[in-house]
Amino acid sequence: MPKVEQGRLFGLDGMGSYTAEELDELADQHLHRIDDPKNTDDPKWLKRRAARLRKLARQKETALEHKMDQR
Repeated sequence: MPKVEQGRLFGLDGMGSYTAEELDELADQHLHRIDDPKNTDDPKWLKRRAARLRKLARQKETALEHKMDQR
C-alpha cells in the first residue's frame, strides 16, 4: 500500500497517481474491513488510515479547485 504521510505522496508507489474518488474508495474499503470477521488489523489503525486517506482526498479536491480558479 502506498504511503499517505507527507514526503511520500508522490513517487513510484506514491498517492499522487490516485484521484480523490479513488482515495475515498480506499478509505471505504478500510472501514468495511473493520466488520470483516477474518480481519486481523486493529480497528483503530483502520479508522486512522481511512481518515488520512479522506484528508488527502479533500486536499486533492481543494488543489484541483484552486488550479481551476487560477485559469
